[in-house]
Amino acid sequence: MTAICAVVPSFNSELHIEQTVASLLNQTKPLHKIVIVDDGSQDGTLEVINRMMRENKNIELIQLKQNSGPSYARNIGVEHADSDWILFMDSDDIAHPLLIEELQAHLERLNRTGDQPEYFLAHPNYRHIDEHGKVIDELNYGRPYRKEEALGFLLLRNTIATSGILVNRELFRKVGGFNTEYRYAEDWDLWLRMSEHSGIAHINKHLVDIRRHSHNLSASMSTMHEYEKKVLLSYSLKKIKEAIFRRTKLSPTQNMCDYVSILFRLDKWEEGYTIIQELKDDDRNDEQVLFLEGIYFLKTESAIEAEKRFAEILNVNQCDGASLNNLGAVKLIRGKVEEGRNLLLRALELYPNYLDASYNLQANPPYTWKSLKFTWRKLRSKLISYNRQ
Repeated sequence: MTAICAVVPSFNSELHIEQTVASLLNQTKPLHKIVIVDDGSQDGTLEVINRMMRENKNIELIQLKQNSGPSYARNIGVEHADSDWILFMDSDDIAHPLLIEELQAHLERLNRTGDQPEYFLAHPNYRHIDEHGKVIDELNYGRPYRKEEALGFLLLRNTIATSGILVNRELFRKVGGFNTEYRYAEDWDLWLRMSEHSGIAHINKHLVDIRRHSHNLSASMSTMHEYEKKVLLSYSLKKIKEAIFRRTKLSPTQNMCDYVSILFRLDKWEEGYTIIQELKDDDRNDEQVLFLEGIYFLKTESAIEAEKRFAEILNVNQCDGASLNNLGAVKLIRGKVEEGRNLLLRALELYPNYLDASYNLQANPPYTWKSLKFTWRKLRSKLISYNRQ
């Protein structure tokens, strides 16, 4: 592998950018260049960058005349990078000293095994820190995907962080880079497009610290979901289904359930429900089939039927967090307040950072479908922790 450049977009980053750049300068495998694209900062960011540039000749600064967003800034940075590979790093995150060395070695090892290189992006595990650098959580995100299965897995959930990912510059440009029309989910959109041409390499090591800020506590979840829907709508249902069923190591029922989950995210509830009924003919007790049926009944505000489905799941899996929250909320709506609150408390006991369950516990009567929060997807094994101060 040839030289690697880092691309760092910055906007009002005076508090943390020096630590970010220092972590990139401290790599055991030196970077060819660090390209910082300042997106119209109004604080002391430029002063910090200029001081670092006087001390380190391989830092390059590009100043944008007006704030255009991180996607545009990253795209500009890639155009100014004179290397075949690009490492993305946000201006308040921290790279472990071995990040470049580990990613490069892993990609070279994988791409030696076949006739042609198959992997053109690689990412590590990461953990979250708060504004002060305190560790919030350790998340073992991500897993490797072969080229033929990568799109099908990533369509279901983005497991790749932007900070710490190493991508091939030629492929990045071929697929068009980051979509500057997206305010959210722009990273997921790019990984999806790249996954049509590449496997996803993953290192099961913590090599990046990603900073979470209290002001982006929810980052408007409804807005995020709308942008995720936009991303999904850029693919035909035929293409989505084909990609999901290329995951040949999974059962047909698993693949079909995952396809139905995407239909629901696209508000194709009746189409998805029809498929669920067909799946129930084969296995009435499949946990995922029951969960999908349960959330369909939440959507149609059918409290008794929803209660039955989530109760059935909990009879099999007492630790299913999403079912605990959803059943607890339905019981509140049906006036079974003590039962509902006990279920929500159990959900929080298992998942202390579970925002939906926490919100529902703090809700006041009268309890309605609109006043409570439901969980529409199965929970990750670990939930992100936020600083609420």
